[in-house]
Amino acid sequence: MKPALLAILFTLVIPAVFADTVTLDNGDHITGSVVSKETGQLLFKTTYAGIIKIDWASIVELQTDKPVQIVLVNETTLEQALFSANKKGIAAIKPGDAGKPLIIALDRVRYINPSPAVSGKGTKVHGRANVGIATANGNTDSKSYNLDAEVVVRRFTNRITVGGSLFKASSNNIVTEDKNTTYFKYDYFLDKKRYIYGDSSFAHDKFKDQKLKSTVGVGYGHQFIESSRQNLFIEGGINYVRDDHFNSADEKYTAGRWAIRYDQKFFKNRMQFFHTHEGLLDLGNSDNLTLISKTGFRFPLLSGMSATLQLNVEWDKSPPAGTKTTDRKMLFNVGYSW
Repeated sequence: MKPALLAILFTLVIPAVFADTVTLDNGDHITGSVVSKETGQLLFKTTYAGIIKIDWASIVELQTDKPVQIVLVNETTLEQALFSANKKGIAAIKPGDAGKPLIIALDRVRYINPSPAVSGKGTKVHGRANVGIATANGNTDSKSYNLDAEVVVRRFTNRITVGGSLFKASSNNIVTEDKNTTYFKYDYFLDKKRYIYGDSSFAHDKFKDQKLKSTVGVGYGHQFIESSRQNLFIEGGINYVRDDHFNSADEKYTAGRWAIRYDQKFFKNRMQFFHTHEGLLDLGNSDNLTLISKTGFRFPLLSGMSATLQLNVEWDKSPPAGTKTTDRKMLFNVGYSW
């Protein structure tokens, strides 16, 4: 048996210490326990710094003291495997297995201890709900409130997003705002980054002469980044649009659709920046163009609660008669995320 293989087996069967060990390319040794690898970083728990992130490319050796789950790029899963890894590859062996260890190149390892949603053997659900309320009494009696919520259900090759918003306002018992939106989107991932989608939305805005604007479409998207700290996707497709008005003539047309969604946490997750953008362009009339964006910051509070400062902008190149091209709304909401 080759000396290198003997050394690997020795580290598997008789660990020097009862802990996982990471050796970096600068010579540093870190002991603790492997948490997971779902991106290009290994999450590693230490007694002195908690969970730290280590670039996978900077690891020259990794030894586990307890069994872990390994998922390869070809979707092969090694359940409950001890392993020792270096730049030449990984030697994985199941406890009690007297056979030869399986030698795997490091770049073939996709995940270590992945979450159920990532491994495809479970579902991850996350979402948020926000509310904002304002009232005034005296010379002017006014009240306004807004609600918005979104739920995302994620599996290995599937993602379902459902959400909506509601805005109501009145002054001296006269309604000054009445609008709501709901949306649904299904994404099917062709691989880790590329997906195809189907989407639909329904919008009502009394003061924009919008009785009901409904859309349904399909398209292609690219998920550049997907993690608990940072997300980015860009997508585009074709939508059928029906726009029913209170006063103006109703419209039906085919539109090109594009969308961007980006969010990132900063300052040790004490603040999150987010931006979404969506456009619809009538393929038969370039003057029929609408753009919608939401940009803001979320600040975590306690027990899942958060505060949100957000700017919504809606722009219509050719709005119905008597309405303006641009609507802007600044919001300060309190919400809950899970």
